[in-house]
Amino acid sequence: MPSVFTTNFAIEQPATGEQSGTWGTTTNYNFDIFDRLAGFKSVTLSSTSSTLTIRPSSPSQGSSNVEDGMFRAIKYVDGGDLGGTVTLTVGPNTSAAFFLFQNALSGGRDITVTQGSGGNATIVNGQTAIVYCDGAGAGAVVYSLGDNLAMSNAKITGGSVTGITDLAVADGGTGASTVSGAQTNLQVDPAGTAVALAIALG
Repeated sequence: MPSVFTTNFAIEQPATGEQSGTWGTTTNYNFDIFDRLAGFKSVTLSSTSSTLTIRPSSPSQGSSNVEDGMFRAIKYVDGGDLGGTVTLTVGPNTSAAFFLFQNALSGGRDITVTQGSGGNATIVNGQTAIVYCDGAGAGAVVYSLGDNLAMSNAKITGGSVTGITDLAVADGGTGASTVSGAQTNLQVDPAGTAVALAIALG
């Protein structure tokens, strides 16, 4: 009976009694996979279309099956402006995984991460994002943690908040992106409107 391989990272599981005298090599190959799961790699892109392989689609028994997609943290760089948004396809589309991606491309280029037709995530140029791929096959979805992050007690102790187009109000208000909205929904008087708008609009 041959080895079987785990769904997400192709960790080899030798069958009982198999690979007599050689299973130690297979174990070492598995350790190489485990090592990448806690690791970082800088990847240089050369075109606007790239594939990140999580695991081989047909892993080989008793062989090293390591792939770049086994790293959890990946920084994307280039040798010059690639000329457009990069489409990064994560495969195979049946493997589930999460990543910490850093977009360090030149030319202000974003990275669109896709795995199937269910939905993509965009890593904005110069930003770092946590994404996860659900491995649902042809309809797989890539989710960005930051797109729908909910925290009950977020605290910002320094720096600034930018890029906000409106500030939602929990008690049913419609937001604070206008002077009247800031006064009504944030309950500030005209003297505080400038501060409220600065917070709301970034």
